[in-house]
Amino acid sequence: MNIRWNSVLALASLCLLGWYYSLNQDDSDLQSLVKTPDSPDYIGNKMETTVFSPEGKKQYLAFSEKVEHFGQNGKTNFTAPLVYLFNFPTDNSVPKNESAKLPETQSWKLSALNAVLTRDEMLYLTGDVVVESLTPASRLQRIETESATVNLKTQDITSDEAVKINGQNFNSTGLKMVGNLRQQAATLKEQVKTYYEISKP
Repeated sequence: MNIRWNSVLALASLCLLGWYYSLNQDDSDLQSLVKTPDSPDYIGNKMETTVFSPEGKKQYLAFSEKVEHFGQNGKTNFTAPLVYLFNFPTDNSVPKNESAKLPETQSWKLSALNAVLTRDEMLYLTGDVVVESLTPASRLQRIETESATVNLKTQDITSDEAVKINGQNFNSTGLKMVGNLRQQAATLKEQVKTYYEISKP
């Protein structure tokens, strides 16, 4: 009888020890599923995003290898972004109801190694930034720098890094730049050098 009770108590003790051990296991699998405050709300690979203006016109189209969106501060991180900006006709001779039917056209292509988009539609591009015009008649054709900020609503662009601009019959370099892509205008500041290409008749 004593042996029977000892074996039952030993078995109960082993069950209790096993249960206690399972309760104190590291829940690393569960912890990886719990969102921390500084982690993104969603992560996507090979993403394509189209943003429309309040009038229903395409404002920009963005492609990216990887996207991380943080809902708390409204920032979105892009890896290897490619952004197409759209212009829509602003011809005052066209009646308003007719201008709504005119198609918007891609006007600029922006690329970089990384980018951050804020809630107020400011795009901060970093690393091998290239801004290319998709309009052959544009006065500005290409802008190259290491970092640039683009307001996606107004298409204002700024850079506090060395900038190289190629345009119709000219090349310029400078240490800072402000401009507007919609107006095809850019002003270089500090140590500006410009080379003009003179075409012979």
